[in-house]
Amino acid sequence: MFTLSGWRDFDDTVRAFDLLQRRIDDVFDDWAARAPGIDRSRRSGRPPWPAVNAFETKEAFVYKAQVPGVAESDVSIYVEDEHLVLRGERKADLPADYTVHARERAPVAFARKLPVPGRVDGGAVGATLKDGILTITLPKAKESLPRQITVKAL
Repeated sequence: MFTLSGWRDFDDTVRAFDLLQRRIDDVFDDWAARAPGIDRSRRSGRPPWPAVNAFETKEAFVYKAQVPGVAESDVSIYVEDEHLVLRGERKADLPADYTVHARERAPVAFARKLPVPGRVDGGAVGATLKDGILTITLPKAKESLPRQITVKAL
C-alpha cells in the first residue's frame, strides 16, 4: 500500500539537491569574484542594481529606478555622451553598540550607464526621490520635438 511518507522522502531529496546546487553556485560565484579578468555581474546572472524602467512621453524621456534605503544626498546623476549615468551608495549606518543578527539589505555602491534614445535638454533635467523610487526626467531638446507644419495652397 502506498503511503504519503514516499512523497516526503521525494521532497527531502529535492530539497537536498537544491541545497547542493546553491552551495555549488556559491563556490563558483566566490571563485569568479577573485579571478582576474572575469566580470562577476555577467557570470552570476543577477540583474543589475538598481532596477530601472525607462519610457518616453511626447516631451521627455523618463527613468524610474528602485533605490530603497538610498538618501538623496547619496545619489549622483549625469548626462554624458547620449547616456544617463546613475551613481550612488546605500549605506548602513548603525550605532556602535548594536550587534547585527541579520543583514539582508547590505550596503551597496552602484553605477549604471543607461542609453538615452534621443537628444535631451541637459539644462532642464530634473530628479525626484520619493518612497524609494528615483524619477529622472530628461526633457527632449527643442529641435527633436515634433512640430506641426502648416500646408499652404498655391
